[in-house]
Order: sequence, then structure tokens, then C-alpha cells
Amino acid sequence: MTSIESSVDAKPPNIVIYSDDDDAGQLRSGVAKILDCSSRYALYDLGSSEILDEQNPWAENVSLLVVAGQPQDEETGRKVFKAFGRYVKNGGRAIGFGMPGLNLAAHLDVVTSTSFFVRRGFECESIRLTDSVEEEFFSLLDCPDDCSFSFAEDAFVLARSTESSRPVIVRAGINTGLVLVCSARVDLEAGHALAEKSDVFVKLKQSNPTRLNVFGKLFEFVGMEIRRDHQLPKPTIGHLACQSRLQKNLLPSYPGRISVQFHDTDRGDLEATDETLPVVFGSSIPRSLGFNWVVYENALKTESLGRALLYVPVISSTQTLIDGNLKLMAHLPDGFAAVATIQTAGRGRRRNVWLSPEGCMMVSFHLRIEKDFRGKITFLQHITCLAAVEAIRSLDGYEDLDLRVKWPNDVYYGKLLKLGGVLVTSIASQGLYECVIGCGLNVANSNPTVCVNDIIEQFNRETGKQLDLLSVELVLARMFNAFERLLKDYLGAGETSLLPLYYKYWIHEGQSVSYQLRENASRLKGEIVGIDKYGRSEERF
Repeated sequence: MTSIESSVDAKPPNIVIYSDDDDAGQLRSGVAKILDCSSRYALYDLGSSEILDEQNPWAENVSLLVVAGQPQDEETGRKVFKAFGRYVKNGGRAIGFGMPGLNLAAHLDVVTSTSFFVRRGFECESIRLTDSVEEEFFSLLDCPDDCSFSFAEDAFVLARSTESSRPVIVRAGINTGLVLVCSARVDLEAGHALAEKSDVFVKLKQSNPTRLNVFGKLFEFVGMEIRRDHQLPKPTIGHLACQSRLQKNLLPSYPGRISVQFHDTDRGDLEATDETLPVVFGSSIPRSLGFNWVVYENALKTESLGRALLYVPVISSTQTLIDGNLKLMAHLPDGFAAVATIQTAGRGRRRNVWLSPEGCMMVSFHLRIEKDFRGKITFLQHITCLAAVEAIRSLDGYEDLDLRVKWPNDVYYGKLLKLGGVLVTSIASQGLYECVIGCGLNVANSNPTVCVNDIIEQFNRETGKQLDLLSVELVLARMFNAFERLLKDYLGAGETSLLPLYYKYWIHEGQSVSYQLRENASRLKGEIVGIDKYGRSEERF
């Protein structure tokens, strides 16, 4: 072995994925998220027959080989890994995960071993990638500590377990080639078939951002360019689906933090920026833009909420669009809603930024509330969280999904994983409160943490059921239905109309709390017992 730099940069920017059949799609999706596969790299899946086909010159056209599976047939496996070895020795780069990675390393004499015990499971892996950075994540494993293997002396250890000092990530130069082995299965997500137990699923999802960080660094270690978060998509124009009388009531333009300009048609000359949003009128949202208007309209049962819908594929923030433009807000109908596919600067409470990738339901909607509602505005966030949970758990078959509300403004899976949040802003104007309610809910975006569809898939694995995955449009319409009904009940009968359902879904039952009233004083201990008529938490000591 040598540490000579590889010359594979001259090869086409193709990446070959070799994995178990069940894992190939997930691995391809993970690699695509890490690398710039829209313009720089192309991904291909190759099976054993294609690898061994002498007429297929795959090795001559590959910049990186990713190995995360191995054939069940022992003789086929020997031939496949021998071909992988030739590829690396001739100047190729390869990354291997788990047992397949160790087998690849063994064929290159990076690993010296006489026995591999293929045992798959889970454990918390804490590794040190540099002298100052420690990464801890819960990972799928298929080579626990009692595996009988060791690395060659001239292999370079990039990361060791902080508990056992066992090498976890190792890199070695082979002639002019390069191989990197990671014994932890950071290539697999929580939705893998092995993650059948809820506690394992939760731990995998909690540490998913760290797993993705480590996964990306592995590709950097072999010289690949990873995608950077600052490469944000450009803002797009908006499309407003509404009745014609609203079009007549709106002015041509409204200056604000995001200035809005209304147009009857788009002739191809409209351009959006972070400060300016051109909006085109219509009776529906074109399907080609990425929003399924048919699903949304068929599911929507409200009187006013969501009937006027502005859809913007990419925008900085739907909340800023409305509450940052007071003149526009004054002309909007009650129940007007703005929806985005991607937000580049989504807003949360206390100036937090809500990460808003594609697949996340992102909406802000406008309400006018009578002034006598003063003091109870905080209940709007509780009603919104409750409506988001009710939108899903009120579906036939979905009642047992463990979606919960967390006081004051969050939606959770169980008690540990956050799925979404709510932000409410309001101003007093002419005897009314002009309220803007923003809600972000992870519906179909598995990364960076967890989404509703992850939970549905996990539920199906545990129960053997076959519940359908949900779309953003369906969840949005059902949330609007639930919100309008719950708000009507609250305005008519007060908090007593909501609390039974709220307590059914909230996560704070019997939760302990403690307060220290002054320095050096003993702490008061109690428990949360509910919320009062103003939406504040109540504790008993």
C-alpha cells in the first residue's frame, strides 16, 4: 500500500452504488442529498452481473464506488469484491460501509482477519473525527466489538470510538487508488427494516443530523465535493387561487418587507426576489408548479379558511409576506393563506429559524378576531397545534399514530421528536386583531430529523398495517377543516370545548416541574396539571 494521490479526477463524474436490493434506493437518495447530483455528479446502481460483465467497462467511467452490500452467494461475492479490488488498485476511489466495507478492505489487505461474525444490531457510537470534535450518534451496526479483525499498520485511522478506541473510520492508499471504510452504517436511515422497535427508531431519528454530518464528511475525505446549505434556490413568483371579486378588491401593488405585485397573467417576464413577489391570479394552482390543487380542493370543507390560497414554490418566509405588509393585510379576506414548498428563512418563536425543506408543510394564514378576544390570543397557537394533530389522527386507521401536542406551540412524535411548530403574530386595528398564524409541519421530509410519513412507515412495520403515506395538500386541507371547527367551538363556548381533546393529545400528563424562586433557595417541586383560560400552563406544588 502507498499514500500516492489518486489520478481518478480525470474520470467522468459518475458514482456507482453497489448495495443490497432493499437498501439501494435509500443509499442513492442519501448520496444525492449529500452531493450535488443535479449538475456535478451522476448516480448509477450496478448489480453483481453488471460488475462481472467483462463487456461492461464500468471501472473506466467511475469517479467513486460506494459499497454497502454483498451477494448472498459466496462465490459471486468473492468475484465481485475481487473486481472492486482491481478497480481501486488501478486508481479508483471507494467507500465501504459495515461488513461489506470490511470485506472490501480485506480484499485490499487493509484489514487483516480470519473471521467475520455477521451480527447486525444497533448501538450508540461516539467517535472523534479530529482532536477537538466528537460526534455521537445512534447507528445501525453489523460488526460489533467482538468481530475478529484488525487494520494494517499503514492504514490511517480517521475516527475511533471514544469508548473502546476501536477504529470506526479508516482510510488507506492503494497504489494510486484510495479506499475508505466506515464500520458504522451511517449510510442507512431510521426507516431501515431493521429499525422495527419504536425506541430504536426514535434514537436513530434524534441523532440523524449528526449521522448526516458524518456521512457527508466521508465523501469529503475521498475528495468529493458535497452540497453546501448556502446554495439556496432562487425565489419564484406566486399564484393566487381565489374568486374574481377578491381580484377586484386588491390593489395592483403593496409595498412591504416583501412587496407584492398582482398580475392577470404571466408572460414570462415576471421575476421574484427576496424583496419583491409578483403574483398571478387564477381559479386554481397549476399542477406543474408542484402543488396538487385537486387533492387540496377535494379535501377542503371550510367556509372561509384556505379558500383564497397563494402558492409560492420558493420564498423567504410566508409569515413575513403577510405580517410584514400591513396594507396588504388590511385588504386580505379572512382566512387567506400563503403556502410554500421551500422557505429559505422560515420563522419560529423567539427569532428562531425554522428549517423548511421540500416535503415540509409551510403555511401562514390570516384571521380577524374581535377585540374582546384580548388576553386569549395565545389560544390560537394551541388550536393550531391541536388542528395539525387532529388532521392526521382523525383519519380512519391513523388514530393510534403517536402524534402529540407540546405546550405551548409544538407538534411532537411521542415525547422526544419534534415534528412542527406554530408562530402567531397579531396587531390591533380598528376594533379588531389582525392575526397571522404560521405553521410548519414535517409531512414528507425525512431529513434532517423525522416526518409524518416516517412515522406512518414505522407504524406499518410494527403493526403489519398498510396505511397510505400522506401528502402536504391533504394534511393542509384537513388542518384547515379542523382549525375552523375548533376555533368556532372556542369562540362559542370557551376553552372547555377544547381541553378534553387537547389533553387527549398533549405530552405533559403528570410531568414534573421545579422552580427556584431566588438564589440559594430550595427548589419547589410540582407537576403540570393543565392550562388556564388564557392558555398559560398550570402547575400544582
